[in-house]
Amino acid sequence: MTAGAELAQRSETVVGLDGNCPLSRDRIGGKAWSINHMRGLGLPVPPAFVLTTDAWRDFTERGAIADDIWQAVCDGVAMLEHGTGRTFGSIRRPLLVSVRSGAAVSMPGMMDTVLNLGINDGVEQALAAATGSADYAADTHRRFRAQYRETVLQSPDGVVPADPWEQLRAAITAVFRSWDSVRAKAYRRNRGVSDDLGTAVTVQAMVFGNLDDASGTGVLFSRNPNTGDGPAYGEWLVGGQGEDVVSGRTTPRPLSELAATQPQVHDRLIAAAELLERDGRDIQDIEFTVESGTLWMLQSRPAKRSARAAVRAAVAMAEEGLITAAEALQRVGADQIRAVLQPATTAADAGEALARGESACPGLAFGVVVTDPDEAEARAAAGENVVLVRPTTSPDDLPGMIAARAVVTELGGTTSHAALVSRELGRPCVVGCGPGVVDALAGHSVTVDGGAGVVWAGEVAGGAVDGAVLDDVRRLAEWAAVAPDDLAGALAGDAEVVVAQAVVRTVSELELLRLIGVKGRVRGDAVAASLGGDADEVSARCADLVAGGLCADTPAGVRLTPDGRQRLGELLSAERGEVDTAAMAAAYEDFCVVNAELKEIVTAWQMKDAATPNDHGDAEYDAAVLDRLTELHTRVRPLAERLGSIAPRLARYRERLDTAVERIAAGDHTWVARPIMDSYHTVWFELHEDLIGLCGLSRAEEAAAGRAE
Repeated sequence: MTAGAELAQRSETVVGLDGNCPLSRDRIGGKAWSINHMRGLGLPVPPAFVLTTDAWRDFTERGAIADDIWQAVCDGVAMLEHGTGRTFGSIRRPLLVSVRSGAAVSMPGMMDTVLNLGINDGVEQALAAATGSADYAADTHRRFRAQYRETVLQSPDGVVPADPWEQLRAAITAVFRSWDSVRAKAYRRNRGVSDDLGTAVTVQAMVFGNLDDASGTGVLFSRNPNTGDGPAYGEWLVGGQGEDVVSGRTTPRPLSELAATQPQVHDRLIAAAELLERDGRDIQDIEFTVESGTLWMLQSRPAKRSARAAVRAAVAMAEEGLITAAEALQRVGADQIRAVLQPATTAADAGEALARGESACPGLAFGVVVTDPDEAEARAAAGENVVLVRPTTSPDDLPGMIAARAVVTELGGTTSHAALVSRELGRPCVVGCGPGVVDALAGHSVTVDGGAGVVWAGEVAGGAVDGAVLDDVRRLAEWAAVAPDDLAGALAGDAEVVVAQAVVRTVSELELLRLIGVKGRVRGDAVAASLGGDADEVSARCADLVAGGLCADTPAGVRLTPDGRQRLGELLSAERGEVDTAAMAAAYEDFCVVNAELKEIVTAWQMKDAATPNDHGDAEYDAAVLDRLTELHTRVRPLAERLGSIAPRLARYRERLDTAVERIAAGDHTWVARPIMDSYHTVWFELHEDLIGLCGLSRAEEAAAGRAE
């Protein structure tokens, strides 16, 4: 029988975490479950034991730790001593421990933690003698005193007991009590978490990121929690401990610095992250410490992520085969779909930048800057839009963060408390803006661009929704359309409805008039299909155009009237005034290169040679032409994205061309060049027409130059 199993047999209120713990996450909490699971996977994890939520309930009823539970804690410490070869409370190879909270539902930063517990003056001297570093020993003792006073004594001048066992009992008591702290209650209320779950307490042997220059601590995400993209993404702090990174009091360095200084450690860390993601089938948030060149894994849990990351990761993992399409749909909520379909960043010319930092959670928010969390809460309750700006945030700031529209900090990185909580709340967040930002921004009305990591003066409009976002949402919509009947009940909230509607977009007056003008006569449902709008809404708007005299109704559909052509000219002229003419001219030159190829391909599709029409009886010939078209399209897509970034209205063309290629690949070859539908050549012709207009040219001029059909 293992030591952990033996401890569990004696008391299910205190259980060893040796990879064989028999209890559920609900009983031992997420942190302990993670430690036990990682040890079971063979990863390097310091030994630990846990006081279960049963122990919390017993403590809550009694108001103190029962004698039998305390005896089990002593047995647990003996297990740590056996696993490390060190002794708790001794000056000969002393053992120090961490005491951490751990609920079944992740509540990052909301409850208490005490590190370096077990140190006193004698132990400090012993550590200095054993390591040859008095600075390390003094730093460890200083950290313990400061955290113990803040967390356990709740007084900066409190007397820290010298007895390690007294320290341990008081720290466990403080962590149990932190379940009912104001910040923890506010978090649970905001997230809909029951107050009855309780917290476990994990006691783990310490490893020291502050030991020497080959030591440090960090946080690693198996994919970027802002975007959902791979590869692994993290931050690293030489000479630090875990609280230094997540507190945001310091600004850590990119993980690439660990790769440069300790490549073997970095490789082992990345391999561990890949293993944990495959095993957990989700983005992992991983805490680790390096002690004198030795890697130790401290925790792994599903990562808090932005709405964009939730959508991207769900699609990517399904396409990689890590999860099913049904699971991808289950992982994306309706609110997240709505959020990603809103502009996530500002337009290129956004005015005056008041501050710049790192993107911690994408999104846009406008409000007046307040620097006190209580003030943020009060002003938001009065109906005001506020932005909370702080040197760094702590768990006590949570009510103000909930009330604010966005969060900005002077210090910290993308794995800090501010970043983690903002992603959980869905608040745009910019971190690490530098000293003085709090005073500089106080009282200003600002727009926080979480995606770009910029704080702009005044209210700034959003830019176009990223085409890659629309691709992911459209993929989810495809899966929702073919999902089995019994999947509907498994989808989160009304996500199925929102996903299915995600490809529907608001169509502008310019888009409507331009498409009607270029097609000549067109029905409302065809307009909706081309522009991605709702058929009923677009048909109603076409009727409004007829009623307003801008269009006329005909048996073949609506057409522009002279007034409509005049209105279209005005809108196009205004659009040209907002476009970067040099960028558009350069993009048009690139378009003309591939335009010549496209004309050759379409001609080859229609004619085998100058005298022989293609009757499409030669499958091999047709396949070769279609291969050329497909290859051309792979080069056209980046150009189409570029065009959409210059003139947002053009972004839809890439989607229309994609659709034509998909239909061709499915075997419907009418989508190559048939004029009366959105075939590849038809859409290409319309795009060409728009580019000519946006460059201030005419088709006659371009035809004379040999660049237009």
